[in-house]
Amino acid sequence: MAKRMNNLERYRQLIGFSPDSVHELDVQGRIIRMNDSGCAALCIVDPVGAIGQPLAAFWPEAARAAIEAALLTARLGQPAQFTQTLPSSNGEPCWWLVSVHPYLGRADQVDGIAVISHDITERVQAKQALDTVILGLNNRLSLSESAGETGAARNEALGLQLAQARIFQQRGAGREESLRLQLGLASAAQAVAEHAAQQAQKNEAIGQLVAGLSHDFSNMLQIAIVALSSIQDDSANLSETQRRLLGYSMDGVHHAALLSKRLLAFARVHRYTAEPVELGAIIRDIEGFARHSLGATIDFQVEPAVAELPTMGDSHSIEQAFINLCINARDACNRQGAIRVRLGELAVNEAQASTLRPAGDYVTLAVTDNGCGMAEEVRERLFEPYFTTKPEGAGTGLGLAQVYGVMRQAGGFVDVESAPGKGTTMTMAFPRLQLPAGA
Repeated sequence: MAKRMNNLERYRQLIGFSPDSVHELDVQGRIIRMNDSGCAALCIVDPVGAIGQPLAAFWPEAARAAIEAALLTARLGQPAQFTQTLPSSNGEPCWWLVSVHPYLGRADQVDGIAVISHDITERVQAKQALDTVILGLNNRLSLSESAGETGAARNEALGLQLAQARIFQQRGAGREESLRLQLGLASAAQAVAEHAAQQAQKNEAIGQLVAGLSHDFSNMLQIAIVALSSIQDDSANLSETQRRLLGYSMDGVHHAALLSKRLLAFARVHRYTAEPVELGAIIRDIEGFARHSLGATIDFQVEPAVAELPTMGDSHSIEQAFINLCINARDACNRQGAIRVRLGELAVNEAQASTLRPAGDYVTLAVTDNGCGMAEEVRERLFEPYFTTKPEGAGTGLGLAQVYGVMRQAGGFVDVESAPGKGTTMTMAFPRLQLPAGA
């Protein structure tokens, strides 16, 4: 018995040595014992007085729902895990990875709960720093791509208008007043077309600049990877903290290298080419890039499709439209909210159909945010080129115009559901591609 007690005491001392926060609770969630790190994490100044108190009572008000939900899961015999920010003793926020595990006694009944919290602040800060770099490059890329595609479409439309004006001019020969009017219209259209062409050339130059920066960024990352790999090969001479930070650094530069390749692909000019595509596969391929573009402060979730969603479209244009919707949703949340992406199906019958919303079967991609929402007058002008409600310098008004253009080219439409203070859902609906039986 003495040997068993010695082992138990040694085990408790081992828990005390751990830098992780450890709290042992009864089934009701009351504290039975904790280590020194557990006291420090929750700023408990009276460890003796805390015994028997609910653990949730020592959490900040805004964080209690998360721990209560995890404790409820543990009482049902299942482990739970979540991340949460808690203020440190100096008032600075710290990020914690919290794991909650049930103790199982006789007949697999829960007779206690263990809560172990690991400080991941360094990892989060490193990721946020990397996200800031990638976000800056991606914002420049989004502006270039959206403006370039919208400018090309506007050039084509203005070219048609110019041709029509010239035909009308010829038919009105001999009618001086009509001729003067049409010449004025033709001159105005030509001036606008020339301005649009200049803007398109400027956007192409920006795209080339972004591509060059991405290429140089990739080369610098390769140098960093080689240097870090050399240090990793001699990790025996490093302390535990240095090895941990080295691991974070390697993860970060590898992620950055993949994103740099993706950025370079986005910077290239693409001609719209419709072909059979699977909407779910496109979103799975671009999901990681979107997540890094939005930043670590956005709760970004993609719900997987339950079935294949075939359509005809240009995969690059669909990716760009999806990124534009996500960035628009992020800005509506002021970079601090939640974005949900859902893939699904939609059937529009004759009673629901309209000129811009033809009847038929569609596959859908919906982006929902919990941001500020939109008033009716904003929704009516939402897809107008250069219309934006963002402050000067924060947006071009071209992102949603590009989305609308992609959907018209694909033969689909965009549904918008929004109200002030209730967030926004934008749903892109693509005509379903009817595959041959057995395909």
